Amino acid sequence: MDTIALNGYMLTCYTGIAQCSIDVGTYAVITGFTSSSTLTGTTATDCMNDPRYMTWRAMTVKVAMLGSSAAWYRVDSYWNSASTAFASTWGTGLVRSDHLISGTDNYASSTRNSTSVNRTYVFAYADGSGVQVNHVSFGFTVPVSNNSSGTTGNALVSAETIFTNSYPSRYNDNLCLSSHLNLTGTTDTSGLSDTITQWSDGYKGKTTLALDYILPGGAAGWRGVCIVYYSSQYVMDNTNGSICHLAQVSQTTADGPTDFGASTLQHVMPTDWQPPQLTANVSPSTGVLSGGKYSLTISPSSATARIFTSDYYTTAEWYQPKYASSYSGIARYGKDDYVGVFCVQGQSSTSYFQAPATPTAKLSSAAAFATGAIALASAAYLAI
Repeated sequence: MDTIALNGYMLTCYTGIAQCSIDVGTYAVITGFTSSSTLTGTTATDCMNDPRYMTWRAMTVKVAMLGSSAAWYRVDSYWNSASTAFASTWGTGLVRSDHLISGTDNYASSTRNSTSVNRTYVFAYADGSGVQVNHVSFGFTVPVSNNSSGTTGNALVSAETIFTNSYPSRYNDNLCLSSHLNLTGTTDTSGLSDTITQWSDGYKGKTTLALDYILPGGAAGWRGVCIVYYSSQYVMDNTNGSICHLAQVSQTTADGPTDFGASTLQHVMPTDWQPPQLTANVSPSTGVLSGGKYSLTISPSSATARIFTSDYYTTAEWYQPKYASSYSGIARYGKDDYVGVFCVQGQSSTSYFQAPATPTAKLSSAAAFATGAIALASAAYLAI
């Protein structure tokens, strides 16, 4: 199992809430079950709404051959790439146990918390047949990129953080990542290429997705946000389609659930998805924006290990088209425009869409032109 002398043996047990009927504090083994041994109705309801009810974590201890010491121990979560709901949790917020804040649950000999944190070392199989042990002898460095604040600009969606076992508060009832849209101008466009200035006056959009664990129902799944233009507060105008920013889990063999695969910005045409349609054949390869006129900047720009978890972010920034009465490609979002917001999650070739609690927003702040330049100098903000 590892490089420690006299290898020893591994002991595994499960932790979780097994039942919500009997009050184990008053139940007497000698006298057996009585009416006073049952939980009250309120307590039983709270118990069954706890995400830890009938879900499990695996506690695994590597014991030296002589049984005198624990070489390492882990408290890890079950994971199945085909799942859409957690089968085990770290607390009621459903933070997986390989998260950094669970470091005190993990001990790896003299390298405690420096090589063992934030990795899926041990997790239970979905069918209950056993556990899988990973990365036991490997070193690890906590990722330091893409961890700056993702709250710049206009809040589009706030992801749920507390879940229960009842609709609509179950984990798999919620498809949202927290997301923001920042709109900024360029005070001096003289340094931009002709390709960009023929298309744009320097007005840019930047979307930010706050990454977190997702269970999209298959390997290489994705989650993100789609923005749809409104001609007025209550009238959707999907003539030019929508802009979607998707973050995808890595599909490389042997990669885990926190390994980031790719971030894409795409133009989804009305023929591909008509909001508020709940499903559509939309994937990260659908209508990906390309070409120098957008000067599209994606971060991270490539697959990155262990950042598809809380406190990490992915961004997409692009130049918007010049103001016009109509557009042949993507639309421009500016002052006094209304937009609709949809959360999206999917895997394979299918996406599932969901309107958040606040599904529409209005661009409310003024934007000034820079002197001597065809550009917007100040940021525009969404009032939600």
